[in-house]
Amino acid sequence: MSQHIAAAAERIGVAAFSPMHELAVVQTSLNVKRYDEDQTAWALRRLGYGDTFAPMPGDQGLTPAQFTAAGIAPYSETQHDNANMIVQQGWVWLLGGVAGTTMGTKFSATNARIGVGTSTTPAAYSQTYLQGDTGSGSTTSYYQLVSTAPVISTGSTPPTLVFTASFGTGVANWAWNEFGTDNANASGVYLNGLAGGYALFNRGVSAQGVKASGQTWSATETVNFGFPSGSGTVS
Repeated sequence: MSQHIAAAAERIGVAAFSPMHELAVVQTSLNVKRYDEDQTAWALRRLGYGDTFAPMPGDQGLTPAQFTAAGIAPYSETQHDNANMIVQQGWVWLLGGVAGTTMGTKFSATNARIGVGTSTTPAAYSQTYLQGDTGSGSTTSYYQLVSTAPVISTGSTPPTLVFTASFGTGVANWAWNEFGTDNANASGVYLNGLAGGYALFNRGVSAQGVKASGQTWSATETVNFGFPSGSGTVS
């Protein structure tokens, strides 16, 4: 007696775990260039200002371009990407420019400041000023008028909006833990309570160390608008 047994099994399994989603982001990067007291004094003399900032407007520090012209590179430079968020008023301005009420005082060479403060409170959408800003007597916040008009670049991807401000030897000499941008028209210690429709555009938390008296620090914010790939691709 013979027995023949044949068995066959076929199995196909297909699984797909790749959800597709489209990401459009707004990011702000913070770059800080630092020049120590000796570098600042040397650059001032080399550029014909003497040993003080008296000939310069207010508390405006020398710009990186001026230090470069004097043959001086920063002793330290840091870059913190994706470092802050656009707050509610910032979005009111941005979206109002597309469909709604545009902002009354636009950012310009005379109406834009980068503010820095000591607070480490996390950024929140509802914030309206730096958290180190305690009012007109604040010793834990400072808003510096920009060195030049904000630069808008729409011919490349992603589009960018860039603000730059140089903090002179006698201002913002404490721990830099937060930063943001507003549209006020003069350097000062606070935004909280200012009249004139000035408001905060963005705020972020970024530990940059302690600025010492006599030093010049230059801060540059680069706001990017677009997709992570810069080409509108789905990721």
